[in-house]
Amino acid sequence: MLLVLAVAAWLYIHAVWPHIHHPDFDHNAWEAWALLHGHVATPAPPSQGDMVHYHGRWYSFFPPLPAFALIPFVKWYGGPMRTPVPLFSGILGVLAVGCAYQVCARAGLRLHVRLFLTAFFGCGTVLWYAAANGSPWYFVQTCTVFFYMLCLRESFGANRPALVGALFGCALLCRNPVALGLPFLFWREEHWDFGRIRGFLWPVALAVLAQLAWNAARFGNPLDTGYSHILMADYLRPSFDQGMFSYKHIPWQLYSILFLAPAFSPRWPYFRLDGNGQSLTLTSPAFIYALEGDIRERRVWLGLLATAATAAPQLLYYANGWVQFGNRFSLDYTPLLFCLMVFGIGHRFRWQHALLILVSIFLSGYGVVYGLHAHLLPHL
Repeated sequence: MLLVLAVAAWLYIHAVWPHIHHPDFDHNAWEAWALLHGHVATPAPPSQGDMVHYHGRWYSFFPPLPAFALIPFVKWYGGPMRTPVPLFSGILGVLAVGCAYQVCARAGLRLHVRLFLTAFFGCGTVLWYAAANGSPWYFVQTCTVFFYMLCLRESFGANRPALVGALFGCALLCRNPVALGLPFLFWREEHWDFGRIRGFLWPVALAVLAQLAWNAARFGNPLDTGYSHILMADYLRPSFDQGMFSYKHIPWQLYSILFLAPAFSPRWPYFRLDGNGQSLTLTSPAFIYALEGDIRERRVWLGLLATAATAAPQLLYYANGWVQFGNRFSLDYTPLLFCLMVFGIGHRFRWQHALLILVSIFLSGYGVVYGLHAHLLPHL
């Protein structure tokens, strides 16, 4: 376990270090600064991208927990511009990788299988790029994965309902679509004991109420998250005008998730990354093994149901997460796909599984090296 954390720390922090004091405006750090001074509105931002200007005040549209988590660090460093948010993003990514290893261990997998699956989770998915990037959008996604993996670590272990529900509630207070994965929390419940079900649900209900209160405090409406007020780039306006959520966006989103590829270039590095991202099949092809589980097992069909439900808002959404490497919205359900891989191939691991995991690590590593450090993608 310590070796896993040490290797993950070296890879993640090494990727973070060149931009550890990223100078751009960070929504979460500025929101933390505002909260530290008793306000929910931020000071006038130096950058207005994806900010909300509502009744003469500025707000971030992100859920509240990432900003609350940064409060002590913003205070310690003396302001939002001095706070090395990418460093904290990288640390959370490392801890999420540690949780992935413990999920495998608690599932009873052999050592080499644990190591391969953990390596895939940490370096074969877009979590590596997201945690190393550390920009506001990616920091929120990394926080989500961190809390989700803590939740699953507990679920595969003692499975204490209140703790599982509380950690799941923390994840949804980072990214609201995660709430739709709720059914998976019950994958170990052989008998529907009302006391245990209530134990799972009351912390989640408190998290939902906290999100509603946060919405009301900013926009006067508990159902208004602020997304409809975003100051967006002009190129997104035609898509947004078709509806923030609409069936018309499904073809593009499916193409983005399954088929979107980098552009070929006759010069090095030959494959040019697109700001629209790349499909899961071309960044983390080993996710195909999430489908190898026995659908007759309750844990498998609950995992598939939770994954489909969590992905549904992305399919209907007007944007796919530009600018990005891979598909950053897929991090909402990456922990679920990882569990399905544990169920599907964990106890019958073969050489072909290892090979595709190594391919995934190479592809994701390409995104980290050439997307982040060679600046083939704009850095947010």
